[in-house]
Amino acid sequence: MIAGCVQPAGNETVTPGVTPGLTETPMGTTEETPAITETPMETETPMTTATTPMETETTPVGTETPMTTATTLAGGETPMATATTPVTGATETPPGPPAALVADETVSITDSGYVPNTLTVPVGTTVGWTNDGSTNQTVSANGEAGFFDSGLLAPGDTFSYTFNGVGNYTYQSMTGGFEGEIIVTA
Repeated sequence: MIAGCVQPAGNETVTPGVTPGLTETPMGTTEETPAITETPMETETPMTTATTPMETETTPVGTETPMTTATTLAGGETPMATATTPVTGATETPPGPPAALVADETVSITDSGYVPNTLTVPVGTTVGWTNDGSTNQTVSANGEAGFFDSGLLAPGDTFSYTFNGVGNYTYQSMTGGFEGEIIVTA
């Protein structure tokens, strides 16, 4: 037994000597004496481990931080470190409100057309369109005075364009088919 260790109850170590329960035959008989054998009993000794304190960092919810633990075994051996990723408490942050439309004048895109349909503005004005309809729409220039194209706008999406030249700018929705006009004055 190792010093400082406690032997579990009912698990006794056999001391070398005569195995209990066997009797010895006195010497001097003519019979052959059976050999007395000793069977040492193996016992398990609990292993003492020392644990190194784990370092932790506080991180915002939803991020993954690997944690490493190491245990030093008796004899100074250190097993391979294990890495785990915490899963509890991780939540996904919902998207925030859409960015505010930065525009001097605004046009609403509805399911039935642009509101207002015609808008008059001075040179240098930024016009913003918001898709307030229930389907995808576009704002696409179709005249010679200028070129702009919003691409596909999902409901709630916005698009803006700054008009830097005098002229009449006509545009349409490629998905809805309706038209609008921006008249830019000096």
